Amino acid sequence: MGAEVAQHLNAALAELVILRRFRRRKVRFGRRTGPLVLQCEPSDYHAADLEAIRSWPAEYYEEYSSVLPINEPCTTPPNADLSQFAAELRAVAHRFSRPAYRLPLVFPRFEAAYALANWNLRDPEQKRLAELGELDAELEEKVKEAIDKARQKNLREVRKAIKKVVTNSYLGNLASGIVGLVIGIFGAFQVRAHWTLRWYRKKAFRRPLGTTEELVRELRRLLIEPSKNNIDEKELLLVKALLADINAHHGLFRRLNRVRRPVILLPDVDLVPARRKIRDALLAAYDHGSRGLRVYPVVVATSARGEAPVARGANPPVSPGELAKEIPALFARRKEAIENIIAGGAEPVPSRLLPVTLGSGPAPKPPRRGPGPLTLATEMFALAGVLGFVAYTVILPPPEPASCGEGLVVMGRDCIGVSDGTGVLMPDLDGMPEVFARIEAENNRIAAKPYATVALMIPMQSDIPAVRKQILSEVQGAYLAQLQANTPDAAKPPIRLVLANPGRDYGYWQKTVDYLNEREPQLRVVAGFNLSLTNTWNAMHHLTKDLGIPVVASLVTSSDFANPETQDRSRDPFPGLARVVSTTKEQAEALLKSDPKLAGAESALVADTRPLDNYDKSLRDAFTEARKGKKGTGVQDMTYESPGLEEPGRTPNRFQDFALNICQSNARFIYFAGRAFHLKLFVKTLANTYCAGKKSYTVITGSDATTLDSRLDAEDLELIRGDPGGGRPSVSVEYAAPAHPAAWNVEVEKWWRENTRKGSKPKREDLPRYLAEPQESLARLQHLIATAKIGPVALEDGRTIITHDVILTAHRALAKAVAISPTEVPSRQDVKDVLADLHAAYRIQGASGLICLTGAGNPYDKALPVVRLDPASGKLTFKGVAWPEGKPPNSNCVVPQTTP
Repeated sequence: MGAEVAQHLNAALAELVILRRFRRRKVRFGRRTGPLVLQCEPSDYHAADLEAIRSWPAEYYEEYSSVLPINEPCTTPPNADLSQFAAELRAVAHRFSRPAYRLPLVFPRFEAAYALANWNLRDPEQKRLAELGELDAELEEKVKEAIDKARQKNLREVRKAIKKVVTNSYLGNLASGIVGLVIGIFGAFQVRAHWTLRWYRKKAFRRPLGTTEELVRELRRLLIEPSKNNIDEKELLLVKALLADINAHHGLFRRLNRVRRPVILLPDVDLVPARRKIRDALLAAYDHGSRGLRVYPVVVATSARGEAPVARGANPPVSPGELAKEIPALFARRKEAIENIIAGGAEPVPSRLLPVTLGSGPAPKPPRRGPGPLTLATEMFALAGVLGFVAYTVILPPPEPASCGEGLVVMGRDCIGVSDGTGVLMPDLDGMPEVFARIEAENNRIAAKPYATVALMIPMQSDIPAVRKQILSEVQGAYLAQLQANTPDAAKPPIRLVLANPGRDYGYWQKTVDYLNEREPQLRVVAGFNLSLTNTWNAMHHLTKDLGIPVVASLVTSSDFANPETQDRSRDPFPGLARVVSTTKEQAEALLKSDPKLAGAESALVADTRPLDNYDKSLRDAFTEARKGKKGTGVQDMTYESPGLEEPGRTPNRFQDFALNICQSNARFIYFAGRAFHLKLFVKTLANTYCAGKKSYTVITGSDATTLDSRLDAEDLELIRGDPGGGRPSVSVEYAAPAHPAAWNVEVEKWWRENTRKGSKPKREDLPRYLAEPQESLARLQHLIATAKIGPVALEDGRTIITHDVILTAHRALAKAVAISPTEVPSRQDVKDVLADLHAAYRIQGASGLICLTGAGNPYDKALPVVRLDPASGKLTFKGVAWPEGKPPNSNCVVPQTTP
């Protein structure tokens, strides 16, 4: 029976500890499902079966310690006080085996916690001094000393490993000396215990701590105050620190360690209370801050049948052969129970502990045995491989780092991932480190409150100066809205803002969405989305349709990114979408309605036909529709296919041909359906083409032109001013912008003039709400900018304003959803359910204009500032506000019924 028991256990563990599984129907135990504890028990009460269970951990360690990192089981007296608990846990850490080809596990976080747990203040005078803070310096030094000792042990192991690799004594000493020199130089420039203390400040406690002084005060509290919970706080800290060290060992820079999971053996938990407490503390830690780790250890406890149950949520026992289906089933039951509790249910959540009865049920196939004795040839090949690896890592330049900041990873030329402000994107851009730091500080400030996470998902890297400034503006706008949403008198819940970078052109959106789902359990809204590309469409569709996460979109203006205005919501491609900016079709229509001469017959169309760019296509379709029925059109449509958003390719050559054709026609207005990068090339080509018969051109385009003025330098502006007398016409550009800082003051002043001219004496309360509310909102935003300490903020391109309104819309939906939610933080479904109500009395008072959502989540009759790039001044000038419906909405912004 003993051999059969070992076969069952070894077969199951062989699948659990291998991370890279290629075969289906294996035992699944991954980061997505969360941690797990197995407790092995005999299938009956026979003494022989129980003896086989009790002897198995030592046999398993003996057989697999050279392959896996496993703690060696040790004999422990049956005592359960904190000192014995800490000593037993320390034995787990110190007795981990180290396979020859891996770096040793090191436990600086655990050693710091152990130093705290082992410091007994028996002397009343010493306790009094600790309460007064007189021992804080000594406490800090004890913690740092423990961290240093753990690090030094690791460095000694590295030197030994180098000496073993290089058998020649001279080369061994030389290699060890080089490693020691590198380590010494690195240590000289490293802040003492920096990363370990950073973990304690950021992740060890429920509330993030800002400074080391705050951390020492928290540690002092743990040292003095008795625990108020069932699980002692010091015990919980010990376990969380142990798990964090294991996670760091399998981190981004140590991919070689990830081939096998570590195994923690806890034999005889029914006989040794300290080990049982370790098991329970591990289960508690998994529910109190140790979620979201890269790698969880496989924890295996042994016990007599039914002698060491968990306090709540016990699961029925399963056989090893059933683990492949029972582990996913367990986590499915946990998810269902949690959802039931949120809905008001009272059933306990199933425990993460799964009892495994051995000797019953189908047995999995036994694991393949390891290789036989090594031959001389095998040893030589292995030595050559190790030497090659050492040469690659020591002599050759290091590969591109896998991490590029807290929560961020390198993918190709992009730094993608999710940052709470700690990891900074484009840190070399003036203003970006400041706004990231302010976001981190605000997130830390509200960390102890019930909050909802809102993610800003936009590409946050570029080599183009104009695009970099645009990204900064959008991040600043998001932070300013967070500040406004988190004021003491604001509606609940406060917002935790995270910054999600999907890479250039949303190329890595899947990974970024996965990171969001894994790391942000309170994620309620994903906002942003500023490029109308196929990748963006796929990301928004996946978030809303597949994951059920509400999305508030900003500058995706293609009609493909809007739900249809019908009564049948089941056909929506984006259920739970709210849009803040009008589509390109609405922009074009509003622009042409505002100035009838722009829609005249003397026009031409220049359009980009590049596949997968929905913005270009949508704008092209809108302008084609606008030109229908216009007799005497200047020239036939001209199309080009650009190679990319910011790539010229052969487009300058095509533009030269287009400019000559336009010159020979009667066209004075050119509709341009393309991106800002190519718009700049076209405008310059048009201005630089001799045309004696024309004095000026007006180029009409879409909202992507908001960056055009920052793309044109002084020489370019001189060029587009032209020289009409010398055969070079001037070129102006007009477009409907998403927002403009001058819009509301100018429009309000115009309203006062018109109403005063009629002989009346208007009062402030007579001002229409579609003018008064946006003016007030913009004034609040400008006041926030003056006090936010994030450096200069540019409002002219409208990016800051519109992103501010996007986050405010997300917060308004969250606040409205609280009314139908049983908790202070509404569910994602609650948020989706209220989006259609955000109009009339629940309209959003945006700085870009009133935001009143239709049942499909589209903005109704949203204000569109008409902006003109004046060639004479080289500046963007505000012309007036255009309305998609041809006139402003009624005072209460009531959305009329849509006919299906």
